[in-house]
Amino acid sequence: MCQPKPGPRCSPHMRIRLIRARTKLNDALHALAEDPDNNTLKHRVRRAEAAVAEHAALYDSTPVGQNELREAIAHENNDTARNLLNQRMAAAEALRAQQIHAMHNGQQDPTAKDNHYEQRTNADPGTTGIVLASTRVAPEPAGQQAPGDRAVLDRPGDRGGRSPRILISGREITPVAEHTLSSPICERLAAKGVSTPTLYELDQRDADLYREQMLALRNNNPYAASVYVYDTHEYRGMRMLVTDDGKAGVAVNGDEVVSVFAHNDCAHPRAAYALLSQATEIGGHRLDCFDTVLPKIYAQSGFVPVARLAWNDDYAPDGWNYSTYRNFNNGRPDVVFMAYDPAAIGSKYTNTAANYVDNYDTGIESARNYSSRRTSAPSPAER
Repeated sequence: MCQPKPGPRCSPHMRIRLIRARTKLNDALHALAEDPDNNTLKHRVRRAEAAVAEHAALYDSTPVGQNELREAIAHENNDTARNLLNQRMAAAEALRAQQIHAMHNGQQDPTAKDNHYEQRTNADPGTTGIVLASTRVAPEPAGQQAPGDRAVLDRPGDRGGRSPRILISGREITPVAEHTLSSPICERLAAKGVSTPTLYELDQRDADLYREQMLALRNNNPYAASVYVYDTHEYRGMRMLVTDDGKAGVAVNGDEVVSVFAHNDCAHPRAAYALLSQATEIGGHRLDCFDTVLPKIYAQSGFVPVARLAWNDDYAPDGWNYSTYRNFNNGRPDVVFMAYDPAAIGSKYTNTAANYVDNYDTGIESARNYSSRRTSAPSPAER
């Protein structure tokens, strides 16, 4: 597990950060290649390059990163290349020593609260960014207002209109937008006993609240090792949608659906399907997860498996209990990459679907390529 900054970083978390930084750099380079005179894109490339360098150094400092460097040094025959690897190794060891020293001496970054409990489910590093609670206990009827902090407050807006405000955990929130599904989608979901609540898009300033809800869901959860909670500053770069009680939500990070959650005491039973449907409406066209129970839920919402990555013990998440997940490939589930296909809504998931890929980047690319071909087609339910 990552310690509060500037303490030691964990291998799985830093690996996924590095992969994402490299992906952003590749995207920036492709954009610049199409418009080489664009100064904004040039700045974007420079920022992306700096981020890759920063995360590469952090990953090198982790136990797995250092092991990979030692192996590379042992097998490198070119003197120049080996010297560069030795320099990286020395820098990695020095950084790790600094992190450990800071932890033992009680030093803490002012933003450390945003980095506590940093865990990611990843199998090289195949991650799942989505956590769904089990069946809700004693649900109220969909749409019924529960007591307490679920109230929606209508107050005059800043521009003369009436802006709805909601209370979540005693905190008054002013959403930046409301989202409702179309009538055909609502009718289809309602026929299956699924709630279709209005979702409220949080302002970036309320990203900490979204993160708090994710952390709360992980508490006392035997499957906590498969819970990934982003840093607050990362959520600020996403679109975050929640129900009026804040007990269910979904985030969209570019084209990726992440951090779907639904608490047992959410006032809207089986809200996950509506969350996923709304996520696709605002650009979420891919996701990845461990091959446990989640792919079945995603398949019902139109996500199809397009690639899979085999489990790797070296990148097991912190706190992973093989016994807890024993029903899924003896505790070593594949990572499944899924892409949204409107024609596949209501489909059933089979764990033999999709070919294996060699690395996480290839899985992401497979999902993106599939989505770009399929998302323009209307689904049977909406035709």
